[in-house]
Amino acid sequence: MAWCDEVLGFCDASGAALDPMPAHYEVAARIEAMPMTDWVRAWREVCTTKFRDRTPGVYAFVTHFDRLSHDDPERGVAFIEAALQHEPDDEVLNLIAKGKPLGQLLVFRAPVATPLLQELALRQPRLRWLMGRQAASIGNGKVDDTDLARRLLAICDEPAYRAWEEAAYPKSEPVDFEALSVPELAAKWVEIMSRSDIEIERDHQWYDLYDYQHTLTGSEPLKALALVKAILDIEDNPNLLGILSAGMLEDLIPYDDGPVVDAVVADAADDPQFQDLLCGVWFDGLSPQVVARLKWACGQRRP
Repeated sequence: MAWCDEVLGFCDASGAALDPMPAHYEVAARIEAMPMTDWVRAWREVCTTKFRDRTPGVYAFVTHFDRLSHDDPERGVAFIEAALQHEPDDEVLNLIAKGKPLGQLLVFRAPVATPLLQELALRQPRLRWLMGRQAASIGNGKVDDTDLARRLLAICDEPAYRAWEEAAYPKSEPVDFEALSVPELAAKWVEIMSRSDIEIERDHQWYDLYDYQHTLTGSEPLKALALVKAILDIEDNPNLLGILSAGMLEDLIPYDDGPVVDAVVADAADDPQFQDLLCGVWFDGLSPQVVARLKWACGQRRP
């Protein structure tokens, strides 16, 4: 278990899980009562924990940071200030600008956040570098109010950020996913999708794989289905199977009945693990006939 789990009451100091686990309201109250320095430590753990290794405590902080700046922009800015003061790793800090802590301030809370960020830039010049990641987006309309956008751009040092980005993330050779066999694709999918947030930023492979997967489910759904099954053959991590179910498997199922649905239903009948994976798919947006067949496939119980 992780530090996040210990401080939130999911495990004891030895790492042994506690039973029962704390209730949601207890976890939320513990997070709110923590000093900002603990939030900074939690952010670092969220960013550096591999997706396959995320624990209940890490997920609790993910949820907290996902809504922080939207629900409480003043504390969102306070968290950014604490990170600027106490987080020495630029890669970890960079993810604040990429993610929701800064993004939600700009999109949803700019009237409140803009003067706070201007004041913060005077106290913490490092903010100008961090804001540099968002400069292009701000200039392209991320902030609706043009006056607020102008004020925010004044504290963005985009050249400094781009220079750091070029040095920190040198270009790497893209993966030719199309040239890989299905077993090779399965192994590469597991490797890339297991990465932590900080590892995802170091090359474009995660984003390239996402684009390839989207294209594959649309143009070659039966190959995508073969890939899903190949991944299921080599991986049983629930975090990864969750995104496999809600991602590639869900995306390859067409609106209308036909060969792809036939294959999905047949695989669910033959393989209990595949049936479990299918039960994680949302059937919204499919035809009533397809929904009926998939629900039937999920409902079959084996002796």
